[in-house]
Amino acid sequence: MEKLQTPELRTGEFAKLCGTTKRTLFHYDKIGLFSPAFVDENGYRYYSESQCDTFFTITCLQELGMPLKEIRQYVERRSPEALLSLLEQQERQVVEELAHLRRIEQVIHTKLQLIRAGTCIRFSGRLSPMVVEYHAQAEMVLSDPIVSTDRAALLQTLLRHIGHCMRDKLNTGHPYGAILDVARLRQGERDPYTYFVTQTKAEAGEDVPIHTKPAGLYACVYLRGDYYDAEEGFAKLLDGMEQERLVPGACCYKEAVWDELAVDGMEELLTRIAIGIADYRCSAATS
Repeated sequence: MEKLQTPELRTGEFAKLCGTTKRTLFHYDKIGLFSPAFVDENGYRYYSESQCDTFFTITCLQELGMPLKEIRQYVERRSPEALLSLLEQQERQVVEELAHLRRIEQVIHTKLQLIRAGTCIRFSGRLSPMVVEYHAQAEMVLSDPIVSTDRAALLQTLLRHIGHCMRDKLNTGHPYGAILDVARLRQGERDPYTYFVTQTKAEAGEDVPIHTKPAGLYACVYLRGDYYDAEEGFAKLLDGMEQERLVPGACCYKEAVWDELAVDGMEELLTRIAIGIADYRCSAATS
């Protein structure tokens, strides 16, 4: 199609074509950012079809957060080299913004899964019955090793862990949890924490300590109420595994399902306590 030699689009027509308003076009002209191709002796403004692409690019740059003043500065000194530099800079910004949006999408997806999972749990008092579930493999960021049961020391370890996950954008929506030593639990030791953990789907650097929770069957008990008041849950889970002749693995995973964002009141918090099933014991009758 041959390019029109004379601008023929009035302000209202051009605004409708580009999805903007006459007021915006007037403002852009006033600040020297984008002017009509021609103004007749009666003051009527006309735009050409070739200006649509320029206006579209200005709109994209503005939507990316580039101030109108900076866009105007480019327009005043436009050149292929300047445009190349500008677009490369904006491309990097778009890549960063897309990564940010993908992380937000992951957080929302995780929260939806946890909320939906919590609605399916049935309780008798504070605890659910023991259930066996299949858990997919999960990557977990590890805190510093927990070497003390002192509450102040535990808090400092936890805060360092949370800060690390927030700073490096490793949290993808899962509340923090903990790994406990099953052997020490079976010996009656109270809360034998070994690490705080945060499940992640983000790419972690080589220097980030990661624990891989293996895929497989897990015996689980769900706890309603105070996350830290879990001794009854541990006892019920270990007793249930013994009765069902399930051989426990080495790690017990204690992870929040509904945290303070989901419920108003500590009594409604939900926590999953899970121990991997290493094997099934055979009874004397079948051995």
